[in-house]
Amino acid sequence: MVKRKVLDEGRQLKRMNAETRRQSHMHKWFAIVAALDCVLVIFYDQDMRNIVFSAGVCVVCTFLWLKGRKQSRSYRREWDEKFGTKKHL
Repeated sequence: MVKRKVLDEGRQLKRMNAETRRQSHMHKWFAIVAALDCVLVIFYDQDMRNIVFSAGVCVVCTFLWLKGRKQSRSYRREWDEKFGTKKHL
């Protein structure tokens, strides 16, 4: 059995940071679109089911966006602590 090379810690932190940022970015755009949909439904349709659904999607996606942003920043801080910032390299 051949063991595969494991990513070093720096590359692993960078990959996790990039993946988290990518997901967070997607959640941000879902939240923006859901908020716009909610506003349009309030002004044009005024159906409470659609308003509640759009608002719920907006709240959940905003929460996921902020959670991912916080996680991404923690990965970045951890990388900076272990390997230094770009200014120090």
